Amino acid sequence: MEKNLIIFNNMTYLMKAKELLRKNDIRSRTVRTPSSLRRGSCGYSLQVNSDYERAYRLIKDSGIPMTGASAVDFG
Repeated sequence: MEKNLIIFNNMTYLMKAKELLRKNDIRSRTVRTPSSLRRGSCGYSLQVNSDYERAYRLIKDSGIPMTGASAVDFG
């Protein structure tokens, strides 16, 4: 099953993004970033399954720094 991840530099940015998404009625979940994607990150990402494009755009437009984004197959 493919999961859309938004990867952050630190937990503070992740929590700010999670709250922003919650306020915009987008569900997200904090998950461990796969080791192959952890370069320069805190090791945690937000998993967003529905409305991913909108979620990414909201975070980007808000100025919350992201390390990157990835679609990952967790099996």
